[in-house]
Amino acid sequence: MSRRRQLRLWPMAALIFCVSCAGAQAGRPPDGPKTVHELLQLAAARPLPKTLQGMSRLDSYVDGQARKVDVLLRFQRPDKAQFQALSPTLDLLAVLSTDGKNFVSYERGGKRCFRGEACARNLARLVPIELPPDQLVPAVMGRPPLLPSNKRSLHWDGAKKAWRIRIGGDSDREQQDVWIKHGSYRFIGSVVRRDGKRVASIAYGGLATGPSKMPPRRMRLQLPARKVDMSLELRDVTIDEDIEAEAFAIPCPAGTLVVTLPCAATRDGGP
Repeated sequence: MSRRRQLRLWPMAALIFCVSCAGAQAGRPPDGPKTVHELLQLAAARPLPKTLQGMSRLDSYVDGQARKVDVLLRFQRPDKAQFQALSPTLDLLAVLSTDGKNFVSYERGGKRCFRGEACARNLARLVPIELPPDQLVPAVMGRPPLLPSNKRSLHWDGAKKAWRIRIGGDSDREQQDVWIKHGSYRFIGSVVRRDGKRVASIAYGGLATGPSKMPPRRMRLQLPARKVDMSLELRDVTIDEDIEAEAFAIPCPAGTLVVTLPCAATRDGGP
């Protein structure tokens, strides 16, 4: 090859070299998904457990008040959930339960028992996770809800070694970023912004490796506007064991005053 031809080819070779170096520095996996649809399919292919039950630890900071309590939880997909707050001696302090349609909540020794529709606000009475039951159950199991927007884009987050899905856009009132770990394709976080301000975030920790259906060991929820910072840690739980449907449709204790709560009026109400 003549020297003149070598000189002509050098700029192109240099350009290819620089592009490949940039890709390597970004750390983007060469075998990664090419579209949002493909990534979400990989994440959805990881099955969730049918049921989840056992002991957990709830640390919450709500409106300036810190609370730490052991919680016996029961979940059954798609929309059955129960939280039992326990004392250090494992005595029942309070319970909230839903069969997917209705909810009941009361405190031990309380004079009132609250019933009503299983909407997001009612279900947040005991544990500050304000989600409807069909979103609450998968969220605790490791699959956060996604905003219903068709505007989605795929990005690589080199710092987290994870894929980031941007849902919504600059012109939308709400926008969400969701992170999915490469390789395991587990959700590791979600941030929802409204008018440019962060209104909710979910972060998962203690992720199991491999194809196990075991959910993340830790879930942290933050709602800045409501001054909510909650961590739920699974400690001694089992999955896919049968739970009788009657376990979620519990009655109010005898002698209590049954109070029916409409969903629109429960944000400031309390036992």
